[in-house]
Amino acid sequence: MFFIPAVAISAWFGGLGPSVLAIAMSLALIRVNFFGPGWLGAGPAHGTLAAVVFLVVALTIAVTMEAMRRSRALADSHASDLERLNADVTRSATRATKLVDVTTALSEANSVDEVTAVVLTKGLAVVEAARGVLISVEGDRLKLLGTRGMSPALEAQVGRLTRDTEVPVVQALRTGKMISIESAAEYREKYAGVIEGFEELADMQTYLATPLVHAGETVGSIALHFKEAAAVGASDRTFTLLLAQAAATALHRARSYDAELEKRRHAELVAQAREDVLGVVAHDLRNPLNLIQMTVELIIDEELPVERRKQMLDIALRASKQMNRLIDDLLDSVRMQAGRLSLDVEDVSVGTIIRQTEETFRPLAERRHLHFETTAQDGVTVRADPARVSQIVGNLVGNAIKFTPEQGSVKLRVTPDDKNVVFQVVDDGPGIPPDNMSHLFDNFWQARKSDRRGVGLGLAIVKGLVEAHGGKIWVESNVDHGSTFSFSLPAVSALADKTETMIS
Repeated sequence: MFFIPAVAISAWFGGLGPSVLAIAMSLALIRVNFFGPGWLGAGPAHGTLAAVVFLVVALTIAVTMEAMRRSRALADSHASDLERLNADVTRSATRATKLVDVTTALSEANSVDEVTAVVLTKGLAVVEAARGVLISVEGDRLKLLGTRGMSPALEAQVGRLTRDTEVPVVQALRTGKMISIESAAEYREKYAGVIEGFEELADMQTYLATPLVHAGETVGSIALHFKEAAAVGASDRTFTLLLAQAAATALHRARSYDAELEKRRHAELVAQAREDVLGVVAHDLRNPLNLIQMTVELIIDEELPVERRKQMLDIALRASKQMNRLIDDLLDSVRMQAGRLSLDVEDVSVGTIIRQTEETFRPLAERRHLHFETTAQDGVTVRADPARVSQIVGNLVGNAIKFTPEQGSVKLRVTPDDKNVVFQVVDDGPGIPPDNMSHLFDNFWQARKSDRRGVGLGLAIVKGLVEAHGGKIWVESNVDHGSTFSFSLPAVSALADKTETMIS
C-alpha cells in the first residue's frame, strides 16, 4: 500500500498516462519482493492475489484522480470565463453609463458646433475610438463638421469630400449602411490611393463608418478608427450604432436651432438697418433738403439778379444729386442685408469701363489739380453687371480723388491675374491708420465723425457688390504714403474653362 500515494500523485499532476506508468513500476517492485533473494522465482504466497488487488485499487484511484483533475481544469476554465464575462459586463456597464452622459450632453447641445464637440470628444471615448470624422449633408453638398486625431493637412483634404468620393464615411452615407473594415491592410488596399494623404490613416486595426439617420432622413455620417481588432464585435457595433443614433437626433435638432438663430440674427440686422436708414433720412437727407428749400425760396424772389439765380439753381441741383445718391446707397445697403440684390450679368469689356471712368472723373481730378492715370490691357473681358462694376470703380476712384490732396495722383490699373481680372485704385494721399483698416467696409462707419461728405456706406456697398460677383476686395495702405484698393472679378476665359470642365 506504500505505492498507492505515488499512483495518486502521478494521476493528479500528470494525468492517466503517468499514473499507468506508476502502477506498472509498482507491480514490478512488488514482484521482486522488495529486491529480496529469488526475485525470479514464484514469489511469496498470495502474491498474485495481492498484485491483482493492488492493480484494481491503483487503477480506481488513477481513474478517479484523472476525473477529479479534469473537473478541476473545467472548473478553472469556467471560472476564467466568468471572470471575462464579469469584466465584459463591467466594461459594458461603464460604457453604458458614459453613453448616458453623452446622450445627456447631446440633448443639451444647442448648436451644430456644440454637437460636433460632444461627439468627437465624449462620444469617441465611449466607443473607445482613436480617431473620428463627422460629416453633415446640406442639400447636395457635404460639410465637414470636425475631425479628431488627424493632421491639419489631411483635415483640409477631408473637407473637400463630395458625394462621389469613394471613402467609407461617404459610402456609408450613400448606401445608408454601416461600412466595416477589419484590418489595416484592407483599408490600405481600398482607400490609401483615393485621396492624397489617406495612406497615413492605414495605421489602425478596425474602421467603422455609419450613416446618421433621423426620422428616415440622412443628416450626415460618422467614421471611427480603432486601434484594436475587437471593435468589430457585436457589443462594440451596438455602442457605435447607439452613438450614431444619438448624434443624428442631436444634429437634426441643432441644425434647426442654427437655422432659427440665423433667421433671428438676420431679422435683427434688417431691423438695425432700418433704424440706420431712418437715422440717415432724419439727419443726412435733411441738410440737402433744407438747402433746396432755401434756394427755391430765394429763386421765387423776382428781384433776384440772373447771375445769383443761376448760382442758386446750381446749388439746388447739387443738393438733389446728393439726395439721390444717398437714397441709392441706402436702398443698396438694405437690399444686400436682406439678400435681395440682383445682378444683370453679361460679358463686359474692361476698356469700356475704363473709358467711362475717365469721362466721369477726369474733369473732377483736373479741378482738384490731381494727376489721373489709367492703364489696362486690350481685349480683357469680365463677366459682370456693367452698371455695378462702374459703381464699384466709381466709388473707389471718387474716394481716392476726394481724399488725395492737390498736386497728388490717382491711378486706375487693370491687369489679368491667373483666372481673374484685378482692378487697382492707387493714390498717394494721407493713407489709412492701422486701427481703421478693420472698419473700412463696415456700414455707416467713418474715420472722422465730423466728415459729412458721406454716410459711410460706399465701401460697404462696394464690398457687397464685389462678393456678389464672386470676387474679393482688399486694401494696402501706409500712413502718409497713400493707399491701394484692389478687387478681383472672374475673367470670361476662366468662367469658360470652368464650364467646360464641369461639362466634361
